[in-house]
Amino acid sequence: MNGYLFAAYAAVWIIHIAYLATLVSRYSRLKREIDELKKK
Repeated sequence: MNGYLFAAYAAVWIIHIAYLATLVSRYSRLKREIDELKKK
């Protein structure tokens, strides 16, 4: 049972980290587009 608990915990952490990574990349891309628009 303990192994399942650890696996579930690890899966949740991986999902959260992946979600944060996508948020950060999306934000940086948005920021870059805004900077490009400001230059025009």
